[in-house]
Amino acid sequence: MGGRVIATCGWLAWQLRRVGGRPLPVIIGVAFLILAFVPFVIPLLDPQPTDTTAQAIRDGKLADPKAWVRMEGRIQPLADSPTGEAGNYALFVDKVNPLRAIVVRSDHDLAVEPDTTISGRLATAIVDTEGVTEALPIEATVFGTPPQIEPGRVIDLDAAPKAARVTWWPLAILPILLGIALLVGVRVGYPIFRPSSEVDVVSAPLGPGERVPAAYGGRIGKTVADLGDPAGALLLVRRGPKGNILTAQPLADGGGVAPQPVTIGGGWTTGRVGHVFARNETVPALRIRSEQVDATFLFAKTSERDRIAALVAVER
Repeated sequence: MGGRVIATCGWLAWQLRRVGGRPLPVIIGVAFLILAFVPFVIPLLDPQPTDTTAQAIRDGKLADPKAWVRMEGRIQPLADSPTGEAGNYALFVDKVNPLRAIVVRSDHDLAVEPDTTISGRLATAIVDTEGVTEALPIEATVFGTPPQIEPGRVIDLDAAPKAARVTWWPLAILPILLGIALLVGVRVGYPIFRPSSEVDVVSAPLGPGERVPAAYGGRIGKTVADLGDPAGALLLVRRGPKGNILTAQPLADGGGVAPQPVTIGGGWTTGRVGHVFARNETVPALRIRSEQVDATFLFAKTSERDRIAALVAVER
């Protein structure tokens, strides 16, 4: 993933943290991930009939005699009641196996529907299968062969066929992306420092009396700044009894008195060159850790960074 993309994630989390404190981006990120499950959970709350076939009903694979079922096939209205009871009846020819069928009945008139879906409750009934097959038109048969009809069951049709469950998964995409972005942003912080091995080989170390302005985030002595809202600093070299000494001086805010310069070195010192990725820019950076300094310095030019890096024991 590119540095700018990750930096944008960090920026989103940083903005929320500024508004509501450190826990807020985590809470909202988790909330977005939970929200992403809603399009999958809500359809599960919608009861569904059992998808079956006329053959499965005939074979007794549905143990419940009043099972709610859904089938696909052809509706062929019947002029007479095949059960001897009043009502609107039709023969339903199974789409899976057109040589199998079951009688259906409804509270409203039934019309010919060559390819449709029905749903309803199974009911026990004695069906006159011979009378039904004799009344079938040729289009309801297979090359003149009528389907075998379930003799002991009918289906009481629903007022409207129950549609198959639909999961609106595209609605989950945005909450997932936002939730992941916030949690990644919390993990990586903002801005993002990435080490690099590329340096300006023609850059000479900073000499005594020379200085380089920089921005920084971290700690210089007792002065602390956030890398997301960096403060100004001045890096300069002065002569010491045993050689040149690199110092960092935080700049005063609002024209006040600047803190005293802090020596970088005088004990153990490590550094790492790289770049800091922000939401809309990438700048050369140098991360320095020593007894008095633990900060990331940002520079206007790569050459300025590398002139400072030449004075520090840089990790490779």
